[in-house]
Amino acid sequence: MSSDSRRFISHLTDRLRSTERGYPFEWEAPASVAPYVPTPINIVKKMLEVGGAGPDDVVYDLGCGDGRILFTAIEEFNVKKAVGYELNASMCEAVMRKVKNKGLEDRIEVIRGNFFLADLSSATLITLYLTTSGNAKLKPKFEKELRDGTRIVSHDFPINGWMSMRIDEAFHNDIGSHRIYLYRVPESFRLEERKGPREPEAGRWGRIRDTFRGTIRS
Repeated sequence: MSSDSRRFISHLTDRLRSTERGYPFEWEAPASVAPYVPTPINIVKKMLEVGGAGPDDVVYDLGCGDGRILFTAIEEFNVKKAVGYELNASMCEAVMRKVKNKGLEDRIEVIRGNFFLADLSSATLITLYLTTSGNAKLKPKFEKELRDGTRIVSHDFPINGWMSMRIDEAFHNDIGSHRIYLYRVPESFRLEERKGPREPEAGRWGRIRDTFRGTIRS
């Protein structure tokens, strides 16, 4: 069993013991916070590029789906390790089979579990494709657990209340109908929130729906 799996089990056990002692959880850990929508491969590569993925990085993909970010991070960006959390059992099994077939067991780990209960302290780069509300639920965890210098790259949905880092002189990177946000710990949540209109979450989901329908609005 890997160190990440041991930490996850240990952390979950501690939380379960706390309820047995009569101490409630600080909050109810959400289950799924986003439907499965695969990120196109060109966006996967851009996310890792924007995040500066490289040989010294430990990448965590929260909601890893079919593992495309994990494999791309290892095979094309040569990161040290890639860890994915996924609730869907069949997806986990399929990704683990692919990991074994490629002989990458020592570099890719897939954990079937709730990433809200994960120990993220070893991550240096985190990738997200959740929702604005899902990202908001993760903010306290990020602020508490992530080490200084950790980067977070979010596809399409911002972390409201955090300042996104500049990407090519802009605060996000637009690729067709897709938008990429970059955050860095602790700068992003210590900076004053940038003022300005926000795209409603329904609008972002509309762009995603149109992507699947092949009718992207300009």
